[in-house]
Amino acid sequence: MQNSTGMLVDAPSLAWVLLGKGLDLYQDGVFILGEDGRFVYVNDAATRALGYRREALLAMGPPDIDPNISREQCLDILQNPHGQAFVIETVHQAQSGDLIPVQVHGVTLQLDGRLFAVSIVRDMTESKRIQAALLQRQQYWRTLLDEFPFFVWLKDEQSRLLAANTAYARVARVASTAELEGRTEFDFFPPDLAEIYVADDKAVMAAGVAHYVEELYVDEHDQRRWMEVWKSPLHEHGKVVGTVGYSRDITDRKHTESELQKALAFAQGVIDAFPDLLFETDRDGRYLNVWTRSPELLALSREAMLGRTLQEVLSPESVAIAEIAYIEAEQTGISLGHVIAVMTPMGMHWFELSVSQMRTTGDARPHFITVSRDVTQRLALQQELTNREHEYRTLVENSPDVIARFDVQFSCRYANPVLLRALGRSSRGALGCSPEALWGVETGAALAQRLAYVIDSKESVEFEQHWIDALGRDICSLVSLTPEVGNDAHVSSILMVGRDISELKAYQDKIHQMAFYDPLTGMPNRVLFNDRLAQMLKDAAYHHYQAGVMVVDLDRFKQINDTMGHAAGDALLKEVAVRLRASVRSYDTVARLGGDEFGILLPQIRAGGDLTRVAGKVLAAFNPSFWLEGREIFVSCSVGIAVYPTDSEVAEELLKYADSAMYSAKRSGRNDFRFYSKDLTVHAQERLTLESDLRRALERGELALYYQPKVLLESGAMVGCEALLRWKHPRLGMVPPDQFIPVAEDSGLINALGAWVLRESCLTAVIWNAAAALPRKVAVNLSVRQIQVPGLIAQVAGILSETGCQPQWLEFEITESLLLDEDGLVVSALQALRDMGITIAIDDFGTGYSALSYLARFPIDTLKIDKSFIHSATTDHFRAELVRAILSIARCLNQVVVAEGVETREQADFLAAEGCQLAQGYLFSPAVPREQLLAFSVTYLVPEGMGFKQPSE
Repeated sequence: MQNSTGMLVDAPSLAWVLLGKGLDLYQDGVFILGEDGRFVYVNDAATRALGYRREALLAMGPPDIDPNISREQCLDILQNPHGQAFVIETVHQAQSGDLIPVQVHGVTLQLDGRLFAVSIVRDMTESKRIQAALLQRQQYWRTLLDEFPFFVWLKDEQSRLLAANTAYARVARVASTAELEGRTEFDFFPPDLAEIYVADDKAVMAAGVAHYVEELYVDEHDQRRWMEVWKSPLHEHGKVVGTVGYSRDITDRKHTESELQKALAFAQGVIDAFPDLLFETDRDGRYLNVWTRSPELLALSREAMLGRTLQEVLSPESVAIAEIAYIEAEQTGISLGHVIAVMTPMGMHWFELSVSQMRTTGDARPHFITVSRDVTQRLALQQELTNREHEYRTLVENSPDVIARFDVQFSCRYANPVLLRALGRSSRGALGCSPEALWGVETGAALAQRLAYVIDSKESVEFEQHWIDALGRDICSLVSLTPEVGNDAHVSSILMVGRDISELKAYQDKIHQMAFYDPLTGMPNRVLFNDRLAQMLKDAAYHHYQAGVMVVDLDRFKQINDTMGHAAGDALLKEVAVRLRASVRSYDTVARLGGDEFGILLPQIRAGGDLTRVAGKVLAAFNPSFWLEGREIFVSCSVGIAVYPTDSEVAEELLKYADSAMYSAKRSGRNDFRFYSKDLTVHAQERLTLESDLRRALERGELALYYQPKVLLESGAMVGCEALLRWKHPRLGMVPPDQFIPVAEDSGLINALGAWVLRESCLTAVIWNAAAALPRKVAVNLSVRQIQVPGLIAQVAGILSETGCQPQWLEFEITESLLLDEDGLVVSALQALRDMGITIAIDDFGTGYSALSYLARFPIDTLKIDKSFIHSATTDHFRAELVRAILSIARCLNQVVVAEGVETREQADFLAAEGCQLAQGYLFSPAVPREQLLAFSVTYLVPEGMGFKQPSE
């Protein structure tokens, strides 16, 4: 009999009814098996789970719904002792045919001598799914950690290993990570190191915070190496139950003392160490996880990407490429090298994908780990490299140089068009050819020999290669061979670059000539002279010879250049070079040092007399006249001589000493020679110091003008004065004009000084003539250098206008040397000054070199008799006659005569008796400052005892 509860009973029973009602409320399936092997009870949950009606199930037994159990096994279970429980993991097949994983919990019962088995069946589908997912996640982390090159582990409170990755197992030298569980570092590492590791564990657990250290470890080769270690406390329900840590080898970093980023946490820290993006996706391309330390490289935020598919994040083109990578990873386990484009907040970026399939169990679909590396910059560099290679090829193809590449067997692998044209070959006709086949036997063999040297030495070489091109022209190339080293550190090829220097070689001799020889005279220049001087001193020192150095300088060469022109000067220098060469021995050196200065080297001198004779021959070579542009010119020279080793053993000093001696010869009157002495050097140094001080004297106010009155010998009336420049040196005191005026002329300072003197003199003339009844002249000395500078006339006119000085108050005094002018420059300048109303006087007349005819040719108003004539005129009859002659010439030419240096009444009386108009000297007044000149209270300067006849006022 069957009641509403689904239980077959022979008679009504309240207990059975109540039990059936309660079991129908149970959520798991409940089956009661009778001793005949069929179900005698099933609850509602069982019918819902299997999809059968209750009546159908009560006609079945366990074999009808469980393919894993037989009727015999069911009967065996019923025979178990009363109350014995059993658990079975199996599957039930529903009416639909679906297999449902179940867990059967049962117990055997005896009731009234009958056998029953009561089973509670729990559907394990969801549990199995969760277990599979958990297993998959564990496998993912195991795959991830085992791929890390780090050591990763988990320990309990006693530092026993709970888990570790394969890297740790390899260092511990065990076959698998399972062998590590439950063991400590003392089982794998030296005790001293194990003690450190355990102590670190304890410190981390005690502190409750992560700990970073650098420690030694022993690798699988028994080598002690450095590693950096991160350890963190492992918490469970708020309690520290162990440590988790990882470490990695930093031996190389320790060796190079570079620092790496520290303080990484175990999981996120390892991932953060990746510079790339890391994704976990399923087979549908759905993002399951995203790791990155550069979120700006993501197409979307991490939160927005999770759960979305590739199709929702990437462009269709990138999705298609990613799909190919997934298929490859499914088939081979890994896919590398595919590149996709992703639009990021930073713009379009390109990423290289490395996809690895995660291994799963059962029928679970695969997951993928994808490393996405930003290769935007690399692709840009590759494109830049491609562009550069294109530019390089364009440059090489269009280069005027010959360019070729040879392999290590000396075979040509490339030749640019210039070389092919020169060789008369096509591009294919040159490939594979040897140097001998391309350039001929002799040239090619030499090139092959150098190629072999480059391969052996791995060093570049440069050399000149002479060859004949396809047109039969002789070519000289400057060839550079550069080794190209491959990844194996061996030379893989040699680059040849050759520049045609045929034209350069043609000029090389000319350049050498220009570098070491004077282009005008063809003689050695200063560079070659110095080289030969150094060699001469070496030879003289070795053979214990004396040697001489001469410096020859033409006298007044600049005057010839300025008056006759540079062409005439060049012609003179050429002829001088010929005469000097003829004056010395064949093995002596004659060089042009610059301008009109020549140098002579005289090796193997036995005595000083030899140098004297040579110097005499040099001077004598200038005795014959020179013909320049059809005119006969006489030129002299000054010679300075220094002797090795007497004067010095240093080349520079010998040349300097000879130069000093030459200037000494010039100061002594020119047309002479001098040997060096120490005094010359001292004098030269003093002269340099004087020049330097003179340049600053004007701005420091150290210069002043003194004025020496000129008087009429007939009456003593002051009719003028001569402006004389004085220099009060702060250290040397008053410096005589004959010391600093030549320095000013040689250094070019005379023009600035002359302008200042003229301006001050004009100001004095204006003041002095303001209340004078008759005009008074201020005489200013005019240097040769001043009159040679263009613009003198304009300068004088400007100063006269600026100061208000009348031209008739001014007189220029010149020396007789100016009268040697032949090209009319001086005549024109003096005439222009005279036309302005300024008078011209010749100073120190009678001591120069001019001819008397010059007095008629030049616009001269006044002759100043030199004081050397005046001082002895009253005691020397010859001197007195010379003074009378000068006075006579002046009267004939209607020129005024001024006697300089009058110091006695006898001299004044003599001059007055001979008809001399004017005089100046200490008899009347020394040179005085402007204030004293203007302070003279009388118009007449009458020396004591002299009875001048003065005109009435």
